[in-house]
Amino acid sequence: MQVCVVSLLVAGLGLAAVSRAAAQTPWALTVARDADHFAAEQAARQRDITLTNDIARLDAQMQTNQALAGLAAQQARSVSPPVPRDPNAPPPVIDVSKLASIPDAELAASNARVRAAAQNRR
Repeated sequence: MQVCVVSLLVAGLGLAAVSRAAAQTPWALTVARDADHFAAEQAARQRDITLTNDIARLDAQMQTNQALAGLAAQQARSVSPPVPRDPNAPPPVIDVSKLASIPDAELAASNARVRAAAQNRR
């Protein structure tokens, strides 16, 4: 008895679905199909935009990480080991006569020319 009731219920639902589809005009079916295609195209476009944005974000993040790694490498100081020195060795001797020297008068004249040029603003 229950099997008969269930089968009648299923058959009734099936007929109701078929009658609704049969009741639609070909134009309504075409409009519904076009709407489904349009929705699918919009969803594909949205997925494409999302993927493009993700790729751009990951590319920018990769470039940022590379730039930060480059800065860290530039800031890293190379530590050279100290040169062992004999504690009993005499201190180094520097011959001051071989160093460059500029007479005081020339330095004063150069300083005066620089100050004059700095005050001569147009």
